[in-house]
Amino acid sequence: MAWYRTGAVSITAGQTTVTGAGTNFPANSRVGDEFQGPDGRGYEIVNVTSETVLSILPAYMGPSVAGAAYGIKPINGYAKDLLDRINNLLLDFGGTLALFGHATDAPTLRANISAAASGGNSDITALYGLTTALSVGQGGTGGKTQPQARAGLGLKGAAIAELIGTVAQYQGVAIGDVFEKGSNANGEYTKFADGTMICRKKETYPGIAITQPSGAIFYSTAAAPATYPAPFAETPAIAQYFEATGAVCWSAPTGLSNSTAWTGVYPFSEISRPNATVTLHRIAIGRWFI
Repeated sequence: MAWYRTGAVSITAGQTTVTGAGTNFPANSRVGDEFQGPDGRGYEIVNVTSETVLSILPAYMGPSVAGAAYGIKPINGYAKDLLDRINNLLLDFGGTLALFGHATDAPTLRANISAAASGGNSDITALYGLTTALSVGQGGTGGKTQPQARAGLGLKGAAIAELIGTVAQYQGVAIGDVFEKGSNANGEYTKFADGTMICRKKETYPGIAITQPSGAIFYSTAAAPATYPAPFAETPAIAQYFEATGAVCWSAPTGLSNSTAWTGVYPFSEISRPNATVTLHRIAIGRWFI
């Protein structure tokens, strides 16, 4: 390896600092190399500080110089340093490297590292980003795109839908999320992706008079019809019932329900109750699309 002599140096007698001009010490010298000074003596390079500064030992024994010629002699320590680095690598990764054995071909290498050499994966001889997708039987998805992967795994549309979100349909086919929940002044509703919908409403009536006789039982003015919290596509099945503390109550509709509202409903009691507090539960089950 050639000596490095580019540029010039300045050194003060008795000092260890060498200052260069037009030099690039880090790229052309290393600790342990020999610095040939302008005085003709050889010095050990002990530190390479920058492109223009390095340190030597022993201190410079010649007279002070400025802009003088010099030389840097590579020392045959590179090979030893390389061997030391390789030895450290073997110490750190020797056990792992041993798994490769002395394989000289791909089949031997796969056998040494316990890779698949036969069976369903015998066609895998190299990995280049898996340009051909692994089949499900090989532990893959069978596709290189998300739709292909879902199809290979047998996943349907629910695999990309949110569990709770917004349901939707197009020409009678669900295209939205799995189910939707909501509420408003008219009550609560739950829509399902298959078109089923459940509406609920709870109303409390304090201080009503269930005093109008009807044979051996009594009833009161009917609770008014109530709009569903979400419209049905057709008339749903409904259930409406009253409950009260300390008495038996039941209900009777005032007419027929429809796709937009619960019908009115009468509260009944087995005894006359001039100041009753009752709770009315309304439920409707039907379809939000057909």
